[in-house]
Amino acid sequence: MLKRFWSILFCLFSFTHQAYAYEFTKVSEFFNMLQNKYVSELDLEDVSLNGLKALSQFDNSFMLYHSDTKVFLYHQNNLVATFLIPQEKNNSILWRDLIFEILNTCLYYSPDLEKNSQSLETNVLAAMVRHLDAFSRVDNIPSAHIVSKYDNLNNIVYLKPTLFFSGISDDIQKIIANHANLDGVILDLRGCKGGNFNEALKTADLFLDGTIIAYSSNNKKQQKYYNATPGDILEGKPIAILTDSYTASAAELIAAALSEQSRATIIGTKTYGKNSIQDLYQFNDKILFLTSGYFYTPSGKSIHQVGLMPQICTGINNSCLFPDTKDSLKDIKIATKLIKKNFS
Repeated sequence: MLKRFWSILFCLFSFTHQAYAYEFTKVSEFFNMLQNKYVSELDLEDVSLNGLKALSQFDNSFMLYHSDTKVFLYHQNNLVATFLIPQEKNNSILWRDLIFEILNTCLYYSPDLEKNSQSLETNVLAAMVRHLDAFSRVDNIPSAHIVSKYDNLNNIVYLKPTLFFSGISDDIQKIIANHANLDGVILDLRGCKGGNFNEALKTADLFLDGTIIAYSSNNKKQQKYYNATPGDILEGKPIAILTDSYTASAAELIAAALSEQSRATIIGTKTYGKNSIQDLYQFNDKILFLTSGYFYTPSGKSIHQVGLMPQICTGINNSCLFPDTKDSLKDIKIATKLIKKNFS
């Protein structure tokens, strides 16, 4: 009879614990991407344990401490669980499982966390990502659209993408196709912080004819060259690219590819200087940006912390570093004159 009582009690305890089990799919995907995509070697122990510190910031009834071999979980100042730190320090699966176990234990001891389990996971994930590099991050889904205007007087199309989102190269191609026999294009990349690496390649490809767009290196130190397909949708007509200190990443790739291949003139001020490639994983209202490689210009240059210098500087006193904010149309006027001069 006593044996049966303990069996029933054990079953009830197990059921209660599982009732609060939550599938931490975002964390799982993160560790999968770390193993297969992340560009650099890393300290999984440092990443994982620092990520778990977000737990006490999210719910201060929990505290975590760790020794060289164990993690101690306190709830309301009481030690409630002890976990072994993986001996295989580079095994991402073991670190993922440890985080799962700790977070689900928290849900068990604090049922109120169940309704906030997604937010808890996001906070822990963001804390782990912050310990990777300067550009990997968890962020809000950015606003992405393209502004296009047709200058009927000068027969020029003006294009200003906020971000290189999926499908933007098709949008640009359609916009230009709607205006036959253009004299040129102004591509305004001021304030454009980058976007999708593949879309940047496709956009540059629109205006290049079989030349090198860029090349990249990944976590296996493999180099990959990206060549433009035959055909230039503008058939060699002039392109002016506008830049500033916020022009970054994918936007810099396009500016570098077109300028180094003598296909466009850069006008404005020096760009940001970011050559990292991010893989994107979207969940709910957030996106995980994980650095998976680095790109280089057609000539093999890295723009990291260097940026691109315009051929025509339009900053204060013709500076390449300090934008002239008093005249918002200055760069567009210069670009228009340049296109008309080159086309005539």
